[in-house]
Amino acid sequence: MTETQAALYAAAVGALSALVVGCIAGWAALRQVAKTAEAQRKQADRQLRSEDYANFVRAMFRFRASVGHAAEAAQLSADLANEVRALYGDLANVAATLSMRIAADPVMDAMMGLVNCAYALHSRVTDRRQLYLPSRDVAMDRLLEQFEGAELAVRIAFRDDLWGGKPPRHSRPTRTSTDP
Repeated sequence: MTETQAALYAAAVGALSALVVGCIAGWAALRQVAKTAEAQRKQADRQLRSEDYANFVRAMFRFRASVGHAAEAAQLSADLANEVRALYGDLANVAATLSMRIAADPVMDAMMGLVNCAYALHSRVTDRRQLYLPSRDVAMDRLLEQFEGAELAVRIAFRDDLWGGKPPRHSRPTRTSTDP
């Protein structure tokens, strides 16, 4: 083998080695980009679901406050009955919107259970206005208890869906040697 041939072989081996190293580096970079993109997609999905769940919880709390006020009122006004009716409509609309976006069955079951309880409360308030039922009777108390149970089920289902069954981790301040 001549010196020229040896130099050519050495150059070819060097170029092939650089090509292999470059391909491995490119593959590793693409793999890291894919992992980062997947993590960002999951974070964006969690953020969107979190906002949707927050909208549902807000509608749920507004409805509960209005129904609670209606349950305590000695005389149910048309305005209060209409408010309960409108807030039930808001709650049902938010639930219907979420049902098109969410595939998690426990979340759907909890939401539909709460909407059904809300419908029963809404109907009781409307019936009370039309039939002059007493305020805060046994049936209303039972419906309010069922609604509170359904609220808890919704909050647990939302938490489990967002955080995988684990409560979210909160950052705590670090203790210093001067803290008691």
